[in-house]
Amino acid sequence: MSEFCQGCPSPAIDLWLLANETFETTVQKALQACLSPTERAQLQHIRWPAAQRQFLTSRGCLRYLLSRYTGQTPASLTFAYGPKGKPELSPDGDQPFPPPRFNLSHSGQRLLVAISTADDVGAIGVDIEALRSVKQLSGLCRRYLTATESETVLTLPHPQADHRFLRYWTGKEAWLKSFGMGIADSMQALELRLETPDLTSLPTAVKVVVAPQSDRPGQIYQWHPESGYVGAIAVQTALLAPERLRFWQTTPAALIGDT
Repeated sequence: MSEFCQGCPSPAIDLWLLANETFETTVQKALQACLSPTERAQLQHIRWPAAQRQFLTSRGCLRYLLSRYTGQTPASLTFAYGPKGKPELSPDGDQPFPPPRFNLSHSGQRLLVAISTADDVGAIGVDIEALRSVKQLSGLCRRYLTATESETVLTLPHPQADHRFLRYWTGKEAWLKSFGMGIADSMQALELRLETPDLTSLPTAVKVVVAPQSDRPGQIYQWHPESGYVGAIAVQTALLAPERLRFWQTTPAALIGDT
């Protein structure tokens, strides 16, 4: 993992990509130990091992990451939740500054977390998706995309059509998450224009044509966090140059060991 300097000011947004193919018992115990009683109860009620692991990785690693920005221990952090379930840190009366803004997403064996302490950055939304064949593609296009977006997807051959759909999906989900809005009911209220056909590891701007909350400024960037994945971030801010995004890669074990 690249060296992280606790207390160093963020240029705008730190984007953490965590790989969790391996999951040692010691790591699992450390992540469980920092969960709140409510989170532990939620974990116990998840029946499928893969879903348990995903929940534990997301909640536990988020706590370890946020502890780096707040100076608090992972277990002492408390969260509040919006009407659609978007989490945020509860204010700490002992801290002179507002808590960091953050958001997270997981897909396959990857967890993506965005965190910012910059004054000019508002709410954040992120999404990551493993590139894959999309079942019932035409039906999903009709349900979640606008007519213009659907046409750009369905005129492509596979797998390009699947990947184009996932680009629309990640961009829309990131935007709606940044505003704390429900995903399924709002997808067609948002139209994006993907002006760059091929993504790279560098962030590419996505044009928002029509959007709910259009009276509030926001920007979307997309990129390949690594081969086989597409990521998107939406930020409520008037101006966010791509060089103000800072990228990190780590694992749950390295994250715990460095704390």
